[in-house]
Amino acid sequence: MNDEQQMLRDSAERYLRDNYDFAARQAMADQGIGIDEQHWQNFVAMGWTAMSFTEQDGGFGFGLAAIGQLAELFGYHLVREPMLESALLAGEVIAAGTEQAKQSLLPAIMDGSALATIPYPTDTGPELSERNGRRTVRGRLEYVPSGGTATHLVTPASHGSAPAWVIVDLQAPGVQRQTFLTHDGRLGAHVTLDTDLEDSDLLLSGDDAQQMQTTVYQRAMLLAAAEGVGAMQGALDLTVDYTRQRQQFGQPLSAFQALQHRMADMLIQVELARSLVTAACDAVDGNSDQALTLSLAAKAKVDSAARRVTQEAIQMHGGIATTNEYRVGHYFKRMALLESWPQHRDQVIEAFIQGRQPVN
Repeated sequence: MNDEQQMLRDSAERYLRDNYDFAARQAMADQGIGIDEQHWQNFVAMGWTAMSFTEQDGGFGFGLAAIGQLAELFGYHLVREPMLESALLAGEVIAAGTEQAKQSLLPAIMDGSALATIPYPTDTGPELSERNGRRTVRGRLEYVPSGGTATHLVTPASHGSAPAWVIVDLQAPGVQRQTFLTHDGRLGAHVTLDTDLEDSDLLLSGDDAQQMQTTVYQRAMLLAAAEGVGAMQGALDLTVDYTRQRQQFGQPLSAFQALQHRMADMLIQVELARSLVTAACDAVDGNSDQALTLSLAAKAKVDSAARRVTQEAIQMHGGIATTNEYRVGHYFKRMALLESWPQHRDQVIEAFIQGRQPVN
């Protein structure tokens, strides 16, 4: 890490360690509250919602190497607020859109007054049509991440035979949301669209939209992998602390060599995954030809390792790990969701294998 990345990580780690209380997090999740407004405003004040945007757009111009550090800490502290989805994914699409959209929406994303999200990639997204001077988007999107918390949805759409990206105000007439609590404590939603759009709501179309689909979901994949590394580290740290305190046969569990070996293997998996994520983030920032291959490898490794590490953590804790009040089980729950975001690990592995095959 360079000095700038280290400063970002240190300040974020200090804030989350001292202020992001797990019991308070759980209380809000149990009440169906999507975000903690105080934390959200503090994220804005610390500049996190502006970190990925260029200086010309009012941001700080940080690359994925720096942003990945923050995503890892979000995983470690089980942060529920969808800052990554809003500022770093939906915001990426808005920043590449029309000047009118940028001027009206980017300031709201950066000051936290607007919260946007993107859906899972799909081959049957909403359809965009134009008739009698009206532009309308129709369709249904299921299991939209943080869709119950967001104010806006940035989604791929079909514009005739051409791809497009549009932004939809989720409070607009003709938009229906079915909100639900996900097992990792967030608010998802099924969204049905049948609403009119303004000219500025069409962000991208044609080849630009197709390229953005690749770019933004690759970015989503890497951010999910970075968050997964943080969740694995959190599960490992809790397991080490617990085995040092828990006594069995007159000595701490950590004194048993069999458990030491299992925890050592957990550490190896965490560090291997972290190294791959770091390499992939650096490759994306450097526009390397290997960026996509490394991103797929990192996501596949994190998905596989995280399931193993979090399951081991639960097993070595015993029954306490299955309670809602104890943190370690929630790492497993979060990773169970991230394993399928933005694609399931089986699809990621298949894409990696296809990308490695020689071209005939």
